[in-house]
Order: sequence, then structure tokens, then C-alpha cells
Amino acid sequence: MTAQALEQRELAVVIGLEVHVQLETATKIFCGCSTESADDEEPNTRVCPVCLGLPGALPVLNEKAVESAVKIGKALNADIAEDTRFHRKNYYYPDLPKNFQITQYDAPICADGTLEVSVEGTRRDIGITRAHLEEDPGSLQHKGGSIDTADYTLVNYNRAGTPLMEIVTEPDFRSPQETRAFLAKLEEVLEYLGVFDATRDGSLRIDANISLVPADEVDDDGDISDEALEAANRTEVKNISSHKGAEKALAYEVTRQKNAIKRGRAIEQETRHWDESRGITVSMRSKEEEKDYRYFQEADLPALQVAHWKEEIPIPELPDARRERFQTEYGLDEESASKLTSTKEVADFFEDVAAEFDADLAATWVADNLLGELNYRDMHITDVAHRLDEFTRLVELVDADEVTTKNAEEIVLRKMLDEENDPDTIVEEEGLGKADDDEIVGFVEEAIDENPDAVADYHDGEGGALNFLVGQVMQKSKGSADPGTANQLLREKLNE
Repeated sequence: MTAQALEQRELAVVIGLEVHVQLETATKIFCGCSTESADDEEPNTRVCPVCLGLPGALPVLNEKAVESAVKIGKALNADIAEDTRFHRKNYYYPDLPKNFQITQYDAPICADGTLEVSVEGTRRDIGITRAHLEEDPGSLQHKGGSIDTADYTLVNYNRAGTPLMEIVTEPDFRSPQETRAFLAKLEEVLEYLGVFDATRDGSLRIDANISLVPADEVDDDGDISDEALEAANRTEVKNISSHKGAEKALAYEVTRQKNAIKRGRAIEQETRHWDESRGITVSMRSKEEEKDYRYFQEADLPALQVAHWKEEIPIPELPDARRERFQTEYGLDEESASKLTSTKEVADFFEDVAAEFDADLAATWVADNLLGELNYRDMHITDVAHRLDEFTRLVELVDADEVTTKNAEEIVLRKMLDEENDPDTIVEEEGLGKADDDEIVGFVEEAIDENPDAVADYHDGEGGALNFLVGQVMQKSKGSADPGTANQLLREKLNE
């Protein structure tokens, strides 16, 4: 279809993703070099003849990487192949020292899976075409600008050979927002499996394929015919490294393509680079076709038969299942259950607290109080997991009525995080032990004596006056008075 003809029709967005996931293994996929980088690491030092592609060096497959691939396949409800093989993908690029990449072609380890995502309350199954193992290339460092403006480019092979799982989706996305939701869900699942660490630099990288097709080619279920997809030129966008980045890059690219069509220009089938600093995509090269890579079987690696591992390798309870269990077992609402299963570490922490206290109390303290304070400090639950006993003790002090909820939230918890003291020490140093009724009576009498105008307002029927007096009592008690008790005693004294 010509650009002029396409211009006259309403357009629908079609997006498919290729997600490259760095697997958590101690060593690289085909050699014994470490995958752990150091802050002061020199370039091209964490390498060996295998990952540098030197003549005569032979690859040896990392068993842990294969186990991780099987776990991912199980979590995606994918088929695990009876026979899976490695191939050489031939192309020249400076970060690829062998001039080919060891990957999988027509016999991937996983195929035909799904992942359910929710976008604005609507649940959808995203098809997973395949998921396969491969090695990571090295990294390019563009000096003096971005990829198209740099004065020169350096190559660092320390990352070369890091094990990757490439997860390829069907072209099931109809908006950039859906891709962001999918990536967030996928990352959540991978972290639950223990095969992925989102804090690693470059641990998740995305290539996206975008086409614009006539909206009337999309049926009511969102499906598009193969003919319509073949007729639409596809643009690939590379260098996307986050959920937010994917949404921004794809939103830009969709707008760019629509504007080009409005001007009567055809969409080129090409590969483009997402320049995050400038918020634009720039053309890199014409889009390669499958035949350009001249795939052939990797003779140095035998075929694998690991389908039986699907039954032998366990995977943990995944986020959706745990979310549902939290609602049924603990009686939590959907929002609280979602917060408390956002990561496996948060869910484990909550269950440890809920084992000792009422589930609602545990949920309030973990989901609202603790996570809120951690987020404010740009901290994570993993930063305080070793202090579970101290946090449990704080909840115990509140539950036993030994410290007010207000003081526990606003003073004790914050000092625990900022100063790393235990709750009992903070309560003692700050004099936060809960005031008894006799002490509160004294504070009530002082508040009444010192605020005759507020007392007069109370008797005139102004509701805010009582709240003001309760505040005075709380101030005098340094937050150690129970607000409910203070309110009750004030009413009794004022009504005498």
C-alpha cells in the first residue's frame, strides 16, 4: 500500500518485542570468566581466549544458564524443546570479537508461551513466540556524543559472553503503554525466579519492532492477519533499557511514523537507535533480513536434551498466584496484595511479620509505613531484611499498646532507618513510652486551663475546638498519649 493510500485510513499500532535478559550466573555462558563487574574495573580485563574469540578456543556450556532458561520457560507456560541446539549468527560489528554470535535459531529451548498483563484494568495474554539462550556481545562507549555524533568509539569486551535469554513476543501490543506493563510484569516474574537482578547495569535490554497498519485490518480480538503485517514496513528500535524508556521510545517512534505518513512519505524498513539523552530515535542502518545472518549449526556444542528438567526443576510461587493467595489467606484487598507482592523479598518480609501479628496490622506496617519510608529514602526492602527482628519488635510495641502508632510511625521507624538504632533504644532515649490515663488527665487539665477561647468555642458548638484541644494534649505528651483516650477525657472534663 502506498503512503498516500495509507494516509487516508485510520492507523493501528503493532508492536513486538525482543527482550534480552541477563541471567544471574557466576560465570559467562561459554567460559569461566566472572560475570561480576567491579566499580574500578579496567576495560578488557575480565576476558579469556573463549570470550575474545581467539583461534582454537572452544566453548563449554554453563549448566546454570540452561537451568535458568528452563525456569523461565516454565514460568511463561512455554514448551521446553525435546532437542535444542546452538547456531552461529554471522555478522560483523565491533563489539562481536568472533564476527559471529553463538545463539539459537530454529531449535530454541522454549517456544509458544504466554504472559498475562493488566493494562488499565483489562487483562490480556501476550504471546511468547520463543525464548532462547545466547551470548552477549561486548559494549561500545561513544566518546564525545551519541552514536551518530561521537568523535570516536571504544570497545570493552568485559561483558562479552555474559549469558542472555532472549524472549521474543508475538506482535500483540497495540500501544507503548502496553509494552511498559508487559516489561514490568516480566521483570517481576524473573526476579521471583531468582534468575535476574534488575539492579545490574544493562540487565534488561529491549529491541522493539513497530509497524502501522490500517485499523480496519485489526479484528475485534486485536488480531491482525499475516498478510497485513507483511504489507507493513517494520522499524526496529534498539538501545532501550527500561520500562519507562520503552514507553518513551515507542511513543516517539509511533509519532514519527504517523507524521511521515501524513506528509506522504513511506516508512523505511530500517533499524533505529533510541538516543535517551535527546529523546529521539536516529537511523542506524537498513533492516537486516534473516537470510543476511547466514545461520549454521554450532559444531563445537552438542545438541541438548533437557525437556525432562521441566518436571525436575522447581520454581517458586509466582507473583500472580501469591497475590491471589494473599487476598484469600490473609483477607487483603487487591491494592495491598499488589504492594506486598511487588517483589519476592517484600512478600517474604510480610509473611514473616504476618506469622506473628494480625494480617491487617502486618500489611499496614509493611505496605504503607515501611515501604513508604524506604521509597522516600530511595532504599529497598533488601536493605533492611537483616533487621526483620527489629521491625517485628516495633510492631509488637504498637500491638502491645506500649507506644502510640503516631510515635512509632513518625519517630521510631524513621530513626531506625536514619540512625540504625533498635526500637527499644529509641523509645527510651526519646521518652516515647505510652502515657497512662493518669498522665493524660494531667495533660487534659493543662490544655483546658491554657486555652479558654477553645473551651468557649467547644461550648458554642464549634467541632474544630475539640480537635485543637486534642492536639494540645498530644503536644504536651510528646505524642505518648493515645488520641482516642485524650478525646474521651477531654469530652468528660468539658461536659462536667
